[in-house]
Amino acid sequence: MQQEENQSLSPTTTASWTDSEDSRTASTASLVQQQLKSTPLRSGSRVGPGLLLFPGTALRADQRRAAKERQLEKSVSNANGEQDASLNRRKPNSIRSFRRPPLWQPPAIKAEAEEPLKEEQQVAPLPYLAKLQAFIIEFLQGSSIHGFIYLAKFGLNFLERMLWFAFICVALFSIISLSQRTWQRFQTSPMVISMDRNKLVWNTSFPSLTVCPHKRIDDIKLEDYIEAHSEKFEDEDDKEFFRDFIIKLASLTYDNLETLPLNKSYGIDSSDYLSLLYELKWPFEPEISSGAAVKMFIYETQTEFGICHSVNSLVARYNTYKYWRSGDWSLLDHGDRVTVHPLDGEIYAQIINLSTAYDVYFHGAGDVPSISKQRYTFPESDYTTVELIALEIYTNEDARAFNTKQRKCRFQYEADEMQTVPIYSFGLCLSECRMFFALRVCGCVPHFYRNILRNGRRLPICGLEGIGCLVKIKREIISLKSDKYKINCNCLSNCDDSNFFVQSYRSRVWFLGANLQWGIIDYPKMQLRRDVLFSFADVLVYIGGLVGFFLGCSALSFTEIIYFFTARLVRRMFCN
Repeated sequence: MQQEENQSLSPTTTASWTDSEDSRTASTASLVQQQLKSTPLRSGSRVGPGLLLFPGTALRADQRRAAKERQLEKSVSNANGEQDASLNRRKPNSIRSFRRPPLWQPPAIKAEAEEPLKEEQQVAPLPYLAKLQAFIIEFLQGSSIHGFIYLAKFGLNFLERMLWFAFICVALFSIISLSQRTWQRFQTSPMVISMDRNKLVWNTSFPSLTVCPHKRIDDIKLEDYIEAHSEKFEDEDDKEFFRDFIIKLASLTYDNLETLPLNKSYGIDSSDYLSLLYELKWPFEPEISSGAAVKMFIYETQTEFGICHSVNSLVARYNTYKYWRSGDWSLLDHGDRVTVHPLDGEIYAQIINLSTAYDVYFHGAGDVPSISKQRYTFPESDYTTVELIALEIYTNEDARAFNTKQRKCRFQYEADEMQTVPIYSFGLCLSECRMFFALRVCGCVPHFYRNILRNGRRLPICGLEGIGCLVKIKREIISLKSDKYKINCNCLSNCDDSNFFVQSYRSRVWFLGANLQWGIIDYPKMQLRRDVLFSFADVLVYIGGLVGFFLGCSALSFTEIIYFFTARLVRRMFCN
């Protein structure tokens, strides 16, 4: 019985499996068609690869996808036609072929979900305080400065946060205190004075000097003045007193203020003292000769000792009466200082035809004689030879980048605080300090100063009464130290300075009058050099090392802080 049933079913089964290939093709096509119908494409979406990096690749992918869709439509239509034909060929009692269930597809997004949220469903913006708190937490968590992350890290209790806050405060205190010491060192002592013994490399300045003759007034000119102004004198004794007054006025300095007669002015105004002295001065015209390759010049100059003459000086021409009277404040072309080298041998300079006794002050080429320095007096009938030794100090060019308080010296062009000359010199600065001290105490200045300042102010010249006031304070003026008055000159030394010391001198009687010869026999074997010890780059390196050691941050960390609390803060606080 069972065998017969199998035999009766075998033709149908055979026919169904014979058509299985066609049925499988039709079923596949129907499944694809159902998938296309059941999956609606969204607007703007496409089947195929997602976001592509290159536009050309995306174009080719679209073309391939369109070709595949056309081929798929053709296969679906062919499959439908074959399916209808196979159904017509099938027998009525054939078994239907199996079909796959459709693939799972994500549920279609409802249109209501794409609609914007209603006003009551939207989240209200945060207040500014909450925004600021969130911004600070974001900064602490993302900062590159070590330790800041633990102040806002989740999972830490209050004690741990306070402990890390204390560590950061200690680090900040250490950085600030050590940085202040570094900056104070940079402001007060960035320079160092070292010793240079390479004597064959540098030259030595030839000694400069100022000669002040004892005889200042020409007797013939004085007698002519007395005769021209005879109405000012009562008798011969009065004329003799006037002669004594003029001679002492011409040699007046702070050391001999009390020797000037103060009983009578002879009708001469104090503002005319200097012009009268130059009118009656004795024609002192010494001659200079030297064995140096550079020619030396001798200039008449006005000093605190009266009318003198300077040799190899770079500042003497600014103190001439002619320069003062012209009202000039420009820099003069005075040439370079005279220098010598050990290979030059013994070099002397000589002043002849002095014709009178004289005082000598040795100083550097960039300075003037000072009343506080030693002076040498030689008679009018001796031939004097003076041998000197030199000690120089020069400043490195890198020091020009520092200010005067850091260097503790001034170059010649740094004359902003000078009121009577357009250049700077330590001796000129001390002279101005004495002048202004006399003006502050006595209300006038001595006649041997330039009484017209750079700003056009004219200072009163001391008469007999003013000179009497100067006599009372002459010790304070000379030393620039006083217990009663506050004296602050603020005079710094010259950055390039030369100091000369008399090693020996000898004089012999000379029948041709007074002559002076001076020079260097033993050349210096060392000189002092002012170098930069602690520059601004060293300050940056030192402070940067402190910040990196205590907080582990760099310059970019500070840039990050600036960025966070400027652009990013504004965007977070005021932009939704």
